[in-house]
Amino acid sequence: MQKHGGGTLFSASDLVNFMGCMHATMLDLGRLDTPVVFAPDNEQTKLLQEMGIAHERAYLERLKAEGRTVVEIDGEDGIEAKAERTRAALRSGADVIYQGAFLEGPWQGYSDFLLKVDRKSDLLGDHSYEVADTKLARSAKPKHLIQMCIYSDILAREQGLMPERMHVVLGDGSIASVRVDAIIHYFEFARARFLDFAGAPPAVSASAPCGHCSYCHWAETCHAEWDAAHHLSLVAGLGRGQAEALTSAGIGDLLALAAMPQGTRVEGIQPETLWRLREQARLQAHQRATGERQVERLEVEPGRGLARLPRPDAGDMFFDMEGDPLFEGGLEYLFGVVTVDGGRENFHAFWAHDREQEKAAFQDAVDFMTARLARYPRAHIYHYASYEESALKRLAMLHGTREAAVDDFLRQHRLVDLYRVVREAVRTSEPAYSIKNMEKFYLAEAREGEVTTAGDSIVIYERWRRLDEPKLLEDIADYNRIDCSSTLQCRDWLVGMRPAGLAWAEWEPGEDDAKQAAERAEAEERVAAMSLALLAGDHAREPWRQLLVDLLEFHRRESKPAWWAVFSRQDLPYIQLLEDAECMAGLEANPDVAPRPEKKSMIHSFRFPAQDFKLKIGDKPKRAGTLEPAGDVVAIDDDARTIELKIGPSRSPVEAGTSLIPPGPVGDRELRAAVYRYAEAVRDGHEEHYAAVGSILRGELPRLSGRKAGQSIVGNGTDTLAATVDALLALDRSHLLIQGPPGAGKTYTASRAIVALLERGMRVGVASNGHKAINQLLREIETLGAERGFRCTAIKKSSREDQMLGTGGWIEDTLKNEAVTGSYRLVAGTAWLFARDEHDQAFDYLFVDEAGQVGLANAVAMGVAARNIILIGDQMQLSQPIQGSHPRGSGVSALEHLLKGHATVPPDRGIFLSETRRMHPDLCGFVSAAVYEGRLRSTEETKAQQILADPSSDPEAIAAAGLRFVPVDTIGCTQRSPAEAERVERTYRALLGQRWRDNKGVEHEICRDDILVVSPYNMQVELLKRVLPEGARVGTVDKFQGQEAAVVLVSMATSSGDDLPRNIEFLYSRNRLNVAISRARCLAVIYANPRLLEIPCHTITEMELVNGLCWARRFADEQRSRAG
Repeated sequence: MQKHGGGTLFSASDLVNFMGCMHATMLDLGRLDTPVVFAPDNEQTKLLQEMGIAHERAYLERLKAEGRTVVEIDGEDGIEAKAERTRAALRSGADVIYQGAFLEGPWQGYSDFLLKVDRKSDLLGDHSYEVADTKLARSAKPKHLIQMCIYSDILAREQGLMPERMHVVLGDGSIASVRVDAIIHYFEFARARFLDFAGAPPAVSASAPCGHCSYCHWAETCHAEWDAAHHLSLVAGLGRGQAEALTSAGIGDLLALAAMPQGTRVEGIQPETLWRLREQARLQAHQRATGERQVERLEVEPGRGLARLPRPDAGDMFFDMEGDPLFEGGLEYLFGVVTVDGGRENFHAFWAHDREQEKAAFQDAVDFMTARLARYPRAHIYHYASYEESALKRLAMLHGTREAAVDDFLRQHRLVDLYRVVREAVRTSEPAYSIKNMEKFYLAEAREGEVTTAGDSIVIYERWRRLDEPKLLEDIADYNRIDCSSTLQCRDWLVGMRPAGLAWAEWEPGEDDAKQAAERAEAEERVAAMSLALLAGDHAREPWRQLLVDLLEFHRRESKPAWWAVFSRQDLPYIQLLEDAECMAGLEANPDVAPRPEKKSMIHSFRFPAQDFKLKIGDKPKRAGTLEPAGDVVAIDDDARTIELKIGPSRSPVEAGTSLIPPGPVGDRELRAAVYRYAEAVRDGHEEHYAAVGSILRGELPRLSGRKAGQSIVGNGTDTLAATVDALLALDRSHLLIQGPPGAGKTYTASRAIVALLERGMRVGVASNGHKAINQLLREIETLGAERGFRCTAIKKSSREDQMLGTGGWIEDTLKNEAVTGSYRLVAGTAWLFARDEHDQAFDYLFVDEAGQVGLANAVAMGVAARNIILIGDQMQLSQPIQGSHPRGSGVSALEHLLKGHATVPPDRGIFLSETRRMHPDLCGFVSAAVYEGRLRSTEETKAQQILADPSSDPEAIAAAGLRFVPVDTIGCTQRSPAEAERVERTYRALLGQRWRDNKGVEHEICRDDILVVSPYNMQVELLKRVLPEGARVGTVDKFQGQEAAVVLVSMATSSGDDLPRNIEFLYSRNRLNVAISRARCLAVIYANPRLLEIPCHTITEMELVNGLCWARRFADEQRSRAG
């Protein structure tokens, strides 16, 4: 920013800094009047600037070589003159404008390139322009797009048209293009906040540590202030939410926390956690006052802290990794291991500089460890913090290699995390527990060298990638070697603290371990042999075969995280289980309720302490510690804090203090076998036996008899249902997509198509991930059959009684696989049914409902049952939940695989049901624009739908129709927000008893069935259930997919980006927002803290997700403004 003509001019970097930290902007504004001199750019920065200029010039020469006319806006004149020359160049119609200048209001800047496109604009005529900037990075970054949004927004007014896309020319010469409307709303809110802040900055601005500190030129200033003020952020292990809670309780700094009396209570912090923080602050306060470093050994608990240490062994390894987050997708570029042989430390380095080398280095490192463990059976692999373990698991799944070895490391407890030992074994006076901090207690001298931090290593590695100087890699290797050696010395330091008589941690193989290892090795050899056969010779160049190879192990990779989570929670201490919302800690028998029998089982009632939890009725948790099944959850009373478990006769009693943890994954043997069966056919040259599966894997266009490939499946002006049936009858051992947006009649269309096929003598299967979707479709089929006087032999296979269809109609129910015989013309069940070999190619058609939630591997597994496969669903609604890391495209849903990033199915690839019979046009307008590329429209009769309530009872939320956004200011809420629950309740009660009009013009009194209340989090759902009237329809998005109501109220719950309990992808999911809003016929209301619109984004994907919520806010505000 700079003073200019009596005002202030801002640049894109000023906005980027503000989005990272408002306090930095405050300091920048102060610098306008009181200049501050910062240190000059270092050599690294100068080098990058020079390389950036060279990259920009190279792209300019590339454009000239392509024969494009280029206008360069150069010269020494000021920004005003250059901006005017840029306007003239725009009007001239030049192909490229280089260094175009922008000056509008308080904004100034220079775009590297403006590229002409053949898109008409109001002010320029037959052409318009889009912004392109050159960047040395290998992938586009949020700050790049923020900069280009400023230019695109100004350019829109210069040419009378918002550019459709903006482009980043990356360091490798490739071009990343992003839709402007996928980012612009996020940018507009950020710009408005920035201008408001800069126009009237607060009198006082308090700094706090944030993610921007690493990039900020004010970082040293702020750190000095925090140190002088004894800021709470200096307390090791104290989070931002805890700091806010402490401050609210009058405990404002480290010294106040250190002096806090025993017995003090602070809302939002568990007493055990609060005292732990107090003791940590006490030690730090002592060091700050005296300079004396202190270490206190904590009381040893069974299985924790020093009790986790195994006996030292001559074969022990000390492991550390270096990763480059700037590489697209991240790159693990160095695996370092120190061993001690003959009393001397030896360093083993495994390097990687691209994705293939990463795989090879990972294999070599794991093979080295495996071989050493075979030589030293009692040895272990020591590391510090969870990065190495997490990376090994992720790489094994990502590259599909050495998975058994990594499993053995985990199952045999070979990996020893010394950070975990330190945190449980000692309390120190250091402000952090990184290995660099702990070194002060066991290293005689501080480490030296060119590289001293992980951040340094990333910078130096990036510099090496550009300069290829061997010395730079030597410096990184030396840093990594010192880290590994420090891990060894840390282990020895901890061993020296062990009290006399403490047993060493030991792992003894279980009875089934050898058998399981043999079975796993046999399965891996089988898959490896199949993989080699599938990719033999020229087949290696066929991408679909590589995809099939990746799918062979999909189910095993997908199950791993669930098992790893089970074993990770197995020995967690009580306090960590208490704070883990996936668990329920500290069960005690309920003395007020006696056990009671139910068939051969007994139902026991237990009490549990106050805690957040996600456990629900129907779950089958395990017991932490023993991993024995705890029984079925049959009742939970959150207010009384009681839970009832149905426990079978073969299970042992649940002991006092037992904690419940989530179980492992569902069995997948049938699914794996079916995928392998298909692979065998491909290997043996019989892939045409499963032609429909092959057409999906190849991503082919549907194959229809009598039609040329590439024709629209549904012609213009034709009846969609009739065209769908015609296309199905013409389908020739292929697949077809039917995309049904919310309310567009997916079930209506599918049921009528299925009955039409059954009437023609076809044998049809109906499948989905869940029984709810299957049952909904079957009920529609039964109803339609009754209307037409049609029925046939039909059966639905379920696993439990509560999954049965239960209509008593002509579709039978069964729990037995053997009951599903070839005599039935209509068969329904999940992938586990259709994957069974007795159903191989047994059906003419298989309809897979909710296919957006069906993984590609499961589509193959059940697809072997049919000659034609119909995928019905919408990848823009709820997607399949993926836990594992999967190579290439093997982890996506069947729809995602076939649509390749399209939001709507192209006319030649399937059928898009383009009319919603649910949403009022004022609501559909947002959903269509933000989600469905503008292709979805409401039917005429939906215009009659309206809420007839008096808006004055809640003017922020209540309207006749459309979208509303109600801001709720909260602090520190993660998965539950009492303030939002109260605000939702106000709207809910204002609506009850009012009236609404349906699409037929009939008026109804608004009752509980007419309002859906949705939240992303189970904890907020439970809170809302307690606040709202009994019987209110409250649930997560997952619960309500396929349902609808006149009004939908959406509670986001989380206060800000700092309070996110999960990643951005969950809370801001465009799919979840789409499903939530589109349940409404008339009105959808979003309750959220506006700070959710301000979250800093670290990737383009994150920006696009947050942009969706910003777009909703913008759309709602514009509707409210028009309504007056």
